Amino acid sequence: MTGKSPTRPTLPSPVHPVHPRADQLSRWAMVAGIVAFLGGWLPVLGLILGVIGVVLGLLAKRRSNRPELGLTALILSALAVITNIVIDVIIVISFVEQINNLPG
Repeated sequence: MTGKSPTRPTLPSPVHPVHPRADQLSRWAMVAGIVAFLGGWLPVLGLILGVIGVVLGLLAKRRSNRPELGLTALILSALAVITNIVIDVIIVISFVEQINNLPG
């Protein structure tokens, strides 16, 4: 024995993968879909967020490395848009009925 410990070969440090732009797109589509779904009950804001989420979901579904995130964002955003349209119709009908029931 020479008193020296055997040298182990050095392993290269792990390289963190650089996420391509499409993955960033799918993340933003997912965030927009979740926010649109949660804010779908707001009369106009939910519709705007829903449309943005649908567009980003479609783009992410086609261009992303993870199209399942784009599909999930698309579904959530579409539900937000449908919910918002129903709520907008209910609000408009309610306003029209209130105006028609005014005295005078």
